[in-house]
Amino acid sequence: MPQKMAVVVSGLAVTLALTLSAANSPVIGMVSAGPSHGAISIDGANVSGNATLFDGSVVSSGGYSRLELNSGARVDLGNGSVVRVFANHVSLEGGSSEVQSSTHFAIDARTLRIEPSEAGSVARVRLDGDQRVLVTALTAPVNVWNRDGLLVARVTPAEPLSFLPQAAGSNAFSNTGCVVNKSNAALFVDQTGNQVFELRSSVKGVDLRKFVGKRAAVTGTVTAGATPAGGASQVISVSAIAPATGADCSPVAARIGATTTAAGLAAGGAAGAAGAGAAAGAGAAAAGAAGAAGAAAGVSGAVIGGVAAATAVAIGTTIGVVVANASP
Repeated sequence: MPQKMAVVVSGLAVTLALTLSAANSPVIGMVSAGPSHGAISIDGANVSGNATLFDGSVVSSGGYSRLELNSGARVDLGNGSVVRVFANHVSLEGGSSEVQSSTHFAIDARTLRIEPSEAGSVARVRLDGDQRVLVTALTAPVNVWNRDGLLVARVTPAEPLSFLPQAAGSNAFSNTGCVVNKSNAALFVDQTGNQVFELRSSVKGVDLRKFVGKRAAVTGTVTAGATPAGGASQVISVSAIAPATGADCSPVAARIGATTTAAGLAAGGAAGAAGAGAAAGAGAAAAGAAGAAGAAAGVSGAVIGGVAAATAVAIGTTIGVVVANASP
């Protein structure tokens, strides 16, 4: 009898501790569990029916599961997925997740933050075993940011992407696209056509004017804190630039209100760009290392903010069907 009493008291103590712990965290939503959704556990405890979510709860899904948050965000989990749920984001720790929200609710995946760009966007994200993060946008674009808050990609429904985060220094840049002139600033439109950067350089022998109206491969670094011109998202300190093959840049220039002539443009890009090349030169090795690391992991393509990106196959039409693979 004393042994039974001890067990009961111990059980009560554990229950009381869990209750007190939950009471210290705000309620942020509900999770649906049951035969139609598969097994679900919250903070290691199996649940059935509807269960309350607290800020910081860890949810593990044995099948398709749905979280409904007080903010209006909807989070769907694939089979075998694990997320830590907060009021304004989820941290994907395994498997795949899909977020739809009108309140800038985000998915954190490894060192990346993936966020729907508008109310109608749906972001679908999967963690791969080789450190890649696979992102598909449904219905509207999805933004991807690195750990330093730099925008590394704008994923559109037509072009899912595979990312290898922190392949090298966080400000490394290597990409191919069109160089155009807008208001006497050298702008660079990336190969997806979804991002625009301002190019600046004071590196000897780098004359950006020679590449205006042409496709080019650009290597350098993202200059944190610099204010870009012409509606660009970021400033790139160019350490090297070379010709690249591809389609005519005239339609690209027209789309952003730029020209394909170098008239009025300084050799190093915008006026006042002197000195930018020093940072670019320091980051050239990092950009090269990022590209090499991405290639070694089966990811080829752009490197922006130290994150290698490549075209990928979309994560399937439902979150429970994941078929994403980086292209060779």
